[in-house]
Amino acid sequence: MGPRLILENELEPIFLGKFPPFPDDVKEFLVKYGPYFILVAAVFMLFGLLAAFGIGTAAIGIGVVAYGSGFMMYIGLLIAAIIAIIYLMAFSPLRARKKAGWNLMYYALILSLLSSLIQLALLSVLIGGVLGFWVLFQIRDKYIL
Repeated sequence: MGPRLILENELEPIFLGKFPPFPDDVKEFLVKYGPYFILVAAVFMLFGLLAAFGIGTAAIGIGVVAYGSGFMMYIGLLIAAIIAIIYLMAFSPLRARKKAGWNLMYYALILSLLSSLIQLALLSVLIGGVLGFWVLFQIRDKYIL
């Protein structure tokens, strides 16, 4: 099976054993069309980041008043940029059904959860983590080394 990712051994029995499995046609749909959804998401994220760095500079003043500094905004933007790059990197391997693409999506999910945790969006961490890992572990067997 190859080397395991951080927390993969701990999460596998939860999301494969305690959650209901997806039907094969749902898994096949996600694996076949998922890479294109990820590509579209990456493009939208990049456009959003460009807007945030371009016309979004007026929001820095609002961030200073509301949060004391714009530091958290910059951390969120940096993590979002990294996630968008990971999505773009994952497109080809996901389309080729390679485990490397699944691994990239796993890391993107971890980064997304970390970003939500840093911003104290605990409900987002909980819901995003459960749904994200459930989907990822359900389709993992469709990817080869």
